[in-house]
Amino acid sequence: MITLTVEQLEKARAALIEVPNGLPKAVMRAVNRSAQSARTEAGRAARQEYHIKQADVTSTIRIHRASMGDFGASVVSKGSVIPLIKFRVNPKAPNPKRKRPITARVKKGGGGPIPGAFVAQMRSGYIGVFSRVGKPRLPIEQLYGPSIPQMLGSDTVSAWVENKAYDTLQKRLDHEISRLVGGAS
Repeated sequence: MITLTVEQLEKARAALIEVPNGLPKAVMRAVNRSAQSARTEAGRAARQEYHIKQADVTSTIRIHRASMGDFGASVVSKGSVIPLIKFRVNPKAPNPKRKRPITARVKKGGGGPIPGAFVAQMRSGYIGVFSRVGKPRLPIEQLYGPSIPQMLGSDTVSAWVENKAYDTLQKRLDHEISRLVGGAS
């Protein structure tokens, strides 16, 4: 959770004393920009630690914006586990004559072979990484990696995002104060 200190709010209030609704406007705009920045930084931070596309991360994140009456904004990620084929898998295409095991890397610096796994294309055209559940050929089950919320919940990723959002909030509050004092609404 990112908060503004009393000193920061007093400084902003003193600077915006002549501007009608100046303080609420400045705080609301700064908080909303900080929330947008947090979404972008979440994608970057997840890419630093995991083999995932930034678009896959940001597509799961929703921003609940601040308003003039409620200065609280939230950045929430919702999603389920991701098929293993979305990560770094070798090979990406089915090869029934393959002798070596499938290798997968979800986290940077980690991963390795997955005994008994294979890449297959379903009748629908979907390609995924599967393994057999029992001794016979069927049934098979798809293999999954972590969900985006799990990735963003890791200590390193969440700390990175929080620090960047706090820095953005400080800069944007100063920017919005000077913008409102300068005459633009």
